[in-house]
Amino acid sequence: MFATIVSVNNPRVKSATQLRESRIRRQRGLFLIDGLREATRAWRCGFRFDSLFWDAGSSAVADQRPDVFQTLSATGRDPARIQEIVELTAQCEARGVHVIPLRTDAFTKIGFGDRNEGVIAVAHTQTTELSQLETVLNERSKDSGQAPLLGVIEGVEKPGNVGAIIRSGDGAGIHALLIATERFDVFNPNVIRASLGAIFHMPIVVDSSENIVAWLRRYKVQRATALCDEALQFHQLDYRRPTAIILGSEAYGLTDLWAQETSEDKQFDLLKKIRLPMLGIADSLNVSNAAAVLFYQARCARDYHMK
Repeated sequence: MFATIVSVNNPRVKSATQLRESRIRRQRGLFLIDGLREATRAWRCGFRFDSLFWDAGSSAVADQRPDVFQTLSATGRDPARIQEIVELTAQCEARGVHVIPLRTDAFTKIGFGDRNEGVIAVAHTQTTELSQLETVLNERSKDSGQAPLLGVIEGVEKPGNVGAIIRSGDGAGIHALLIATERFDVFNPNVIRASLGAIFHMPIVVDSSENIVAWLRRYKVQRATALCDEALQFHQLDYRRPTAIILGSEAYGLTDLWAQETSEDKQFDLLKKIRLPMLGIADSLNVSNAAAVLFYQARCARDYHMK
């Protein structure tokens, strides 16, 4: 256990605080995980931690090595949460992670927003390359006993929407999410928070639309493109095949690339255009809501045919 840090100007505190910036996250290959639930899920899913900070309270004294359980018990935190923090810090320390107590003002300097759950992790970024996806899908499909089911989003820039889509996809059993925006910052704190930590459980691929379309064609994956003005109702599609459910941004929808049909697409019946019925005055759903409906429709269709 490291000695307590009390200064907001401590080099470790300043270095961690810099990870709020996307540019720094990219440069260092590190990101912040703010919250006990999210940090625990990342740890259990195999993410590698560089360090784990915990809030030792507003009266913490510099250079002391406080006991986690005794210190947190004195703060009045929920006993169940205290035990979870104790277990996480012990597991991290056993694997060589730097476990560092901070006085509350130094801790909140690093934290994102007003929430303080007592722990903040600094973790190494970890995504799936498009070249690795076949292997990942083979493993996950074998575990589920079903053909690959993918989510693809293009041009969805709001981190909260992306996090919500990841959360819905994880809940519905989507095997992977492909983000067709090359520079998207997957580890933005709002993505992590909106996903409730599901981001650490789901394989995420970030690549160009062109590369993703080419990959889907190569592996004969049915492309279900969500377009508002197409005739095929979303529930009429056969989701039992290897399928990618593809959604664009609310402002611009999908680019023309996704509507292009090659002779190979026609031969293998790969391109499908689907829509969600809009029975009121609104002409579309929020993209994360649309994703949830389509992901669960695919799950229900598959489960029904397995009976």
